[in-house]
Amino acid sequence: MMRRLLTVGFVLLLAAAPLSAQKRAETRLYERTLSNPSLEAFDKFLKRYPSSVYAQDILARKDTLLNISPYDEAQAGAIVAELLPTGGGRLAIADRREAVDRIYAVCLDGEGLALDQVRIVTFVLGRDGWTQESVYDAPAADAEGMDVREFADEHSVIDIRGTRYLFFHYLMSDVDSTEQTYVSAAYAPQTDEFGCVSFRGKAVRGSGHIPPYHILGRSDEAMLSGMDRPWMRLLLKDIQDNPWLESIPENIYLTDAAIEWWLAQNPDALTSATRLKFNIIQQESSLVEEYAKAKGRKNSSRYTAAMFDHRGYTVIVVYQKADDNYVLAWVEPEAKDHYRDRLLNSIDFDDANTLAMSYYHGNRTFKYRLNLTSKTLRRN
Repeated sequence: MMRRLLTVGFVLLLAAAPLSAQKRAETRLYERTLSNPSLEAFDKFLKRYPSSVYAQDILARKDTLLNISPYDEAQAGAIVAELLPTGGGRLAIADRREAVDRIYAVCLDGEGLALDQVRIVTFVLGRDGWTQESVYDAPAADAEGMDVREFADEHSVIDIRGTRYLFFHYLMSDVDSTEQTYVSAAYAPQTDEFGCVSFRGKAVRGSGHIPPYHILGRSDEAMLSGMDRPWMRLLLKDIQDNPWLESIPENIYLTDAAIEWWLAQNPDALTSATRLKFNIIQQESSLVEEYAKAKGRKNSSRYTAAMFDHRGYTVIVVYQKADDNYVLAWVEPEAKDHYRDRLLNSIDFDDANTLAMSYYHGNRTFKYRLNLTSKTLRRN
């Protein structure tokens, strides 16, 4: 019986010996591979030991060597600074794809570059160092009324179904007003696809606010195309999930836009203007809602006019019977102190086309007469 047990033990020991030797050889090759890592060394290990306990680690290291850039943002920025002419408004994004290093310089300004465009300059690392591979000028967000642009928040590189996308963000501002636009954008170097989603409104950021923006406004979601593409949906979600982009209802947004347009087009309305510009109001605007509720509407054969206070302004909305349109005919700041501020007290029609606007200013009274057809203004 004892001899049989010894024999079984000896047979088991002989069977384990090759396994132990294989494991030691496997470990030695793994250690040698890590001491001098390369794609060839990783492939050699995986070919010899495809089921090794080290296989997943080797695969991860291989992916790192193939697709993870060794350059951080500061290093990439320093490289780009030497390759591009001096200038601001640049973001350097390093990326490695299939063991080839590239740096993408995203530019918000540059020769021949408009505010509604973004330029991406691609540099690739070869045997002779960094060389320019391509320049792509992409049509970006609407920049009407904007003066300056600057980058905001962090950028990222995201792989979606095998295609790399550079995600970045920037702010556009109007130096003469509180208007701001926040833009989330993405660019795919492999396909030259570019898209963006913007959020436009008024800056309500207090002093020292972090991040350096807080916008009350609306996104351009209704005007977007290509929402069947996952990267475009990611851009929209980025806008929707940002707590510092505060949406206001569509009806209020349309009203604020209409008032802002009127004020910009008629800067001298309260002082010296003799001719005005009107804008047609969209039916969804809260100005049309308030017009319908306004008391004391005035009628002529061609127009119906209503005066009311809304969104901090005293406005006159006119319904044009001939074309079934509502127009914003007059805007001025709402009087806060009825004894000291000029007060638009009432309106009435002198004739079919002329609207008389009666004012109080302290003990003084005066009138403006606005011809709704010719859009001319008389003061007396």
